[in-house]
Amino acid sequence: MVAKVLTVKPSHMQRPVGQVARLLMRKRLAAADALAGDLDDPEAVHQFRVAIRRARSIEKAYRPYLADVVTRKLRRRLKAVVDATGAARDTEVQLARLAQRRADPKPHHRPGFEWLQQRLERRLETEYAELRATLAERFRLVHKPLRARLKAKRDDPRHSFAEVTAGLLLEASGDFATQCANILADTAEEPLHIARISGKRLRYLLEPLVIALPDAVERVRELKVLQELLGEIHDLQVFGQELAVASEEAGAARMRKLIELSLTLPQDAPELELARQQDERAGLMSLARELQTRQADLVEHLRARLRAGDAEALVTAVRTLATDCARAGLAVEPARGLPD
Repeated sequence: MVAKVLTVKPSHMQRPVGQVARLLMRKRLAAADALAGDLDDPEAVHQFRVAIRRARSIEKAYRPYLADVVTRKLRRRLKAVVDATGAARDTEVQLARLAQRRADPKPHHRPGFEWLQQRLERRLETEYAELRATLAERFRLVHKPLRARLKAKRDDPRHSFAEVTAGLLLEASGDFATQCANILADTAEEPLHIARISGKRLRYLLEPLVIALPDAVERVRELKVLQELLGEIHDLQVFGQELAVASEEAGAARMRKLIELSLTLPQDAPELELARQQDERAGLMSLARELQTRQADLVEHLRARLRAGDAEALVTAVRTLATDCARAGLAVEPARGLPD
């Protein structure tokens, strides 16, 4: 459920769109600011990332009404902050999946699992050290001027938040329908990625409306189901790419170790024989096969849901919601300031 503080009230629906968009951005950036001092906690980093992504989604959606407030330079800086958290998040997801797989490994898979875990743990430690050292300050440098600019009162009263949002919902739901259709028509990975981004955009439009338009709650829930499928598929794709790189490094490291031992030990030395028998790549290949199988199962499950009409029903419901949203903004109130 979306935190109430991040939603709009029914009375906001009739206000000028720029005014409400600025309020939504301020709330999301304030949520990130509250977490910026606790970036040692992985969950805080995740919530920090989500808050900034939501702020950026508001800026992207309502950019024509925020153009004088959010400059291109500030947009780039905000994007850089959220991008900086991506690598650590991916590494955490990969470690969690590896932990599940390591519960009962076959003996010849264990060296690969242990090697990969150590590799990921070292990388995560480095990534978090960089986040702790720089992220809070980088966010402060963009948040301070942006917060001041978002308090500006330069709003066009001709378009209400509800009117503009209704149009955005129609546009975003139409795009999501198209991308879901592309998943059924194309077996490549790219349509899955595009649909995931499209669904996220639609969800971020709906989330602020759950108080003003209660039917949005169910639409957000339905989107979340599809997004979780698309999200796990994406995580598996990223992990697969990581394994491809890791296998090359493991092979090179193994050969280097064998050469070093061969130069210093007799050919019948037990240590050298043990090194010959231990090949990290066996475990990595096993994990890669498992990821591929899981991904194929998830994609087929997703396509089955799409063939059953899940996305079509969702899009139809969102279009009805867009009509309700437009009606909520018909009687535009005189512009008034909104509380911070």
